[in-house]
Amino acid sequence: MKQLTRLFTILTISAVLFSCKKDDDNNNAATGNGTMTAKVDGASFNANLAVQATKTSGILSFAGTGSDGQINVAIPSYTGPATYTIGAPSAVTATYALTSSPFTAYTASLVLGSGSIVITSETGGYVEGTFSFTASNASGGATVSKTITDGAFRIKLM
Repeated sequence: MKQLTRLFTILTISAVLFSCKKDDDNNNAATGNGTMTAKVDGASFNANLAVQATKTSGILSFAGTGSDGQINVAIPSYTGPATYTIGAPSAVTATYALTSSPFTAYTASLVLGSGSIVITSETGGYVEGTFSFTASNASGGATVSKTITDGAFRIKLM
């Protein structure tokens, strides 16, 4: 449980960092940082507010924020274009978080959920691929899940 709490804290911090606009470069989804789309429980998701990707110390992280939610993905031990599986024993994580009340995060990790991230290209300063995952929130005694499908992204690496 302590590891899950620590993981959730890291993902929450990532969500805050990825959703912040960088004043010094004025980049956002509308000015060329990239795109991210998906379906959340069948409803369209479009990261029309912000997208961002970073690759540091062998970890690829990317996120997209839309008017109703945010998707965050972290791939430790990133080695380039490949398929990365969410679930034990992998440390790959994906989160869908509501950005309006009730603020709720649904996580797919080695503890809860499942899915995959497919990095198809990393060229010209952009990372591109697809994703799908089932993420869960186990707070309050009941587990509630969100299914994210048809995910696609092309985001400029910062």
